[in-house]
Amino acid sequence: MRLTLPLATLLVTALWSCHSGPHEGSSEAWYDADPVPAPAEETLADETGSTDAETADQDATGAVQEEVDMQERRSEKRAFLVSSFLDRGDELVDRANLAGALEAYSNALQIDPASQRARRSLRRVESMLGDDYAQAATAFEDEVSREVVRRAQARMSAEDASTAGDNALRAGDFDQAIADYRRAELILRWHPLIATDSLDEQLVAGKLARAVALKEEARLAADDQARLAAEEAKEARTREQEELRANQLQTLYSQANAAFLNEKYSKAEALCAQVMMLDAGNEAALELQEVAAAARHAKADELHRRNFREQWQRTFDDLGTMNVPQVDSIVFDDLKRWREVSKRQPKSFKELDPLAREDKAVVLKRLGETVFTPNFGGPDDEGSPLEEIAAYLQSLTGVNFLISTRVTEDLDEEETSVSLKLPERSVKNVLDIIAETSENLRWKIEDGIVKFVTSEEMLGGQVLRFYDVRDIIHPIPDFPGREINISPSGGLAEPDEDIEEREANVVTSDLLEGLIRNNISPESWELDEANNVQITETGALVVNQTSEVHEQIDQLLADLREATGIMVDVQARFLKVEDNFLEDIGIDFRGLGQPGLGSNASFNDFGDSSTQSELGDEIGQGTDLGAFYDDGLDGDVRTRVENLYDMSLGDNNVLTGSGGLSFQWTYLNDLQLQLVMRAVSKSERIELVTAPHILVFNTARSSMSVLNQVTYVQDFDVEIAQAASIGDPMVAVIQDGVVLDVRPVVSADRRFITIELRPTIATLKRPIREMVTTLGSQNSVTIQLPEVEIQRLRTSIPMPDGGTVLLGGWKVSEHSDQRSGVPLLSKIPILSALFERKGTYVSNRKLLILLKADIIIPAEHEPTEAQLGS
Repeated sequence: MRLTLPLATLLVTALWSCHSGPHEGSSEAWYDADPVPAPAEETLADETGSTDAETADQDATGAVQEEVDMQERRSEKRAFLVSSFLDRGDELVDRANLAGALEAYSNALQIDPASQRARRSLRRVESMLGDDYAQAATAFEDEVSREVVRRAQARMSAEDASTAGDNALRAGDFDQAIADYRRAELILRWHPLIATDSLDEQLVAGKLARAVALKEEARLAADDQARLAAEEAKEARTREQEELRANQLQTLYSQANAAFLNEKYSKAEALCAQVMMLDAGNEAALELQEVAAAARHAKADELHRRNFREQWQRTFDDLGTMNVPQVDSIVFDDLKRWREVSKRQPKSFKELDPLAREDKAVVLKRLGETVFTPNFGGPDDEGSPLEEIAAYLQSLTGVNFLISTRVTEDLDEEETSVSLKLPERSVKNVLDIIAETSENLRWKIEDGIVKFVTSEEMLGGQVLRFYDVRDIIHPIPDFPGREINISPSGGLAEPDEDIEEREANVVTSDLLEGLIRNNISPESWELDEANNVQITETGALVVNQTSEVHEQIDQLLADLREATGIMVDVQARFLKVEDNFLEDIGIDFRGLGQPGLGSNASFNDFGDSSTQSELGDEIGQGTDLGAFYDDGLDGDVRTRVENLYDMSLGDNNVLTGSGGLSFQWTYLNDLQLQLVMRAVSKSERIELVTAPHILVFNTARSSMSVLNQVTYVQDFDVEIAQAASIGDPMVAVIQDGVVLDVRPVVSADRRFITIELRPTIATLKRPIREMVTTLGSQNSVTIQLPEVEIQRLRTSIPMPDGGTVLLGGWKVSEHSDQRSGVPLLSKIPILSALFERKGTYVSNRKLLILLKADIIIPAEHEPTEAQLGS
């Protein structure tokens, strides 16, 4: 290889130097840059010079022929050399001498740059060398070999870059094409001797310039296209917005029109306002808005008039309803509200799982309904194993039975053997007996399964819950009625009744806690320290226990609350019946003289008439005449007839003789006569019912009072100042009216009621009697002395629910028949009418006190599902 290399180099150099054309300058520049092939260059220059000299002497025709022959010989030599180098390279590749093959292929490509075989061979060597291909030229010691390899590599890289640029340019990837052309241009700039007719720096520069120009044209075209696309998009958006605006206006106007047709004028106005916000000059929307506003005003006026008529009618309906009293104790008027109220549940910290409670209830029901005769004795009467009992009960009830592992591991055979022979009873009762007779064996229901467990396994599983028990432990206050009486002046007032305060409504907090601890799973409170019960000051029962205990507490509280929701409707009736009659007829002869007609003469039975005022106010002291006759002589006849009763006829509080007929007749002649006739007849029947009605909480004392308060001057205090004294009045208050004071107690079976009753009816007699007295001085004062008629009853009676009881009564029968007349003359028929006065007064009065009581349980008066309409 080393012997043939100089000859091959000289041949390649000679052939290369024979080339003429535009690359001559580039060849000279390459040889100037590389001093190694200088001798071969001089030899080639001499041969070329001699050849040119010989050729110049020939004629034109011979010169041309010789030139053609020379070119043919050169082509043959070049083809031979290329073929030789390629064959040599293939041989070296077969020997795995890749470096030598690379040099041979490079020489072949140096001689014939257009050789495709040389290019394929170099590609093959490149792939075989891999990463070492780039540094393959440095492996040659000979400078010429290194240069040949470098040129071959550079030529291949430049061609690849140019080809890649062409491909990228055809693909429209101008940036990549420019990059590839610049890389090819850079290679050719640094290796100008590798340039060929198809590949040189100027050609690549032209491609680069064309690629740059095409890129710029593409950019401008893209900009134009983008601008056109943007303008089209803008126009499209504008059209779309206009269409959207038109559609929106059409939609809003259609909605406004629909709202107007549906008499939703406010909505129509709002929609028209939106239309005008989008299109301020929309005349149709403006017109519709004005029409809608006018229609809204008209509708509002009509609505106001209709509402006014409705409210006016409703007002008078309410006034009419007020005249219809409610007769039922409890009335659910607002069913809609009660439908919401009935859904309320008590607040709690944590609710138990409803599914678990339902499963447990189903299992307990099955255990309670299944009845059998237990006979667990075993073959030797030493007891049956617990496994056999569990299997038997499971097959009997259809409920799964399970024995915990701690029972089989911790309890011995004696503790797990059950010997039980009893008469027929339920499975639940048998399980309770097994648990009670065993020290460590227990049973419980968990996840719908009956489990036999140890006493230790019963611990844990607590649930913290809060119960509101204020309605049980807080007492219901009593409201007793006040006694009606007249307090004497300066005396001691009647003390108020000493009322014992109640400690609780049903049970006290301490008693409730004791009931829970002593009656609901008593042993569990001591076995597990986590189990606890406490009642706070606010009335909250806090319990930390298992769900089974919580269910029992729920049941206990429900039982206690059964008595708290009971009320008693008490109706007392004071029935007063009166039948009264009064008649008074009489004729008197009296009254002659002043101020009437007739003689002014008078009787002087008691002395001069001026002194008779000192005789007092007793009746029958009148001195006027009833008849007078003067015969003109020494004497005259004077007569007076006045029929009087020793006591007034009737009762000021019932019937009196006032009113009726008063007739006066005067006869004047020689005989003067004046007749006074009085005739009155009265009768009355009175039925007065006073019916206080009160709804009372069970066992609570309540009262109802309907009273009138009247002030009166009770007494006077003497106020002395210097030499004068004056009375300071002491004003007191007296009451009259009705007071009903009751305390009902409902029996346990809710059939009877024991009522402690204190009804009182007080009537103040009017007018109040007055008394005039002095205070030890010249000044007189008036003291009022009221009189009160009190009807009072104090009793305790049992009565049935809904029954009526006659508590008592008071009967008064008063008869008065009075006569007053002139003896003898009053006995003569017909004539007796002129000389007699007859008065009759009959009064029959009766007072009855009736009591009716009804037990009211609010739950029984709740509306039904049908009434609620749910």
